[in-house]
Amino acid sequence: MVEASRGTGDFAVGVAQAGLSMAPGGAAVGASMASLWRNTNFIVDGKASAPGTGGGFELDADTAEGLYREAAALAQELFEQARRADRLRETRPPAEDPASVSFNQAGSQAFDAGAHHVRAEADFYRGLAQALGRALGMYKEVEEQSGRDINVSGGEGDSGGGFI
Repeated sequence: MVEASRGTGDFAVGVAQAGLSMAPGGAAVGASMASLWRNTNFIVDGKASAPGTGGGFELDADTAEGLYREAAALAQELFEQARRADRLRETRPPAEDPASVSFNQAGSQAFDAGAHHVRAEADFYRGLAQALGRALGMYKEVEEQSGRDINVSGGEGDSGGGFI
């Protein structure tokens, strides 16, 4: 919005330029935002999602599940906002005179840039939700396997517990 706030007299052009300067580069950047979390190690209750990589984020299971739900909900909401911004690009000028058409084109460019930006944010949260989901899946899988191992080692598979 820097250009628009300087008082250039053409607010629509300023808004479009500001919006375009924020455009993340389209689908290529969105895809990289989604994969940003792919190699991140999430340690959920001591179980690493990427063993041997070191570092990462250490979370208890409840916190990880809460973050997963929040990231998934944010991604869904942001994708919906991007879809609505795409639809705003379909707005027609009120008249076919040069000023109306030009103003409408600038608005359409701003909505396009905004949709790309919001879609990249949605990809970021979708990638986070996927990474947390994988970590939680690994955590739950390890816990379930431990439960099965305890049953087998105790020799009381039918009773639901072992002799530990």
